[in-house]
Amino acid sequence: MSDAQYRAEQAKRLLEDPLMKEARAVVEQALKDEILSLPLHERERREAAVAMLKGAEQFFRVFHLVIDGYKLEQAELTNEAQIQSRLQAIQERMRDV
Repeated sequence: MSDAQYRAEQAKRLLEDPLMKEARAVVEQALKDEILSLPLHERERREAAVAMLKGAEQFFRVFHLVIDGYKLEQAELTNEAQIQSRLQAIQERMRDV
């Protein structure tokens, strides 16, 4: 198993973990509730809550990027293998001509 595959599997496991899902939902909902409940004059607190919500979103985006990066790596390897296979087939046909 490659390091990229291991990291992708770990990221997927964490994202699918029920406790992690629950924690994420609780934190995000609490921040959204705070943002919506703050009066207009509490601009600094609202901006801080929005920044924390964005930070939480970025935290989880890292896991998705690890997974997507591995998928892209696998697609590139598959594409390269297909190109090599086609090249071999063409070379064999040219030898037969």
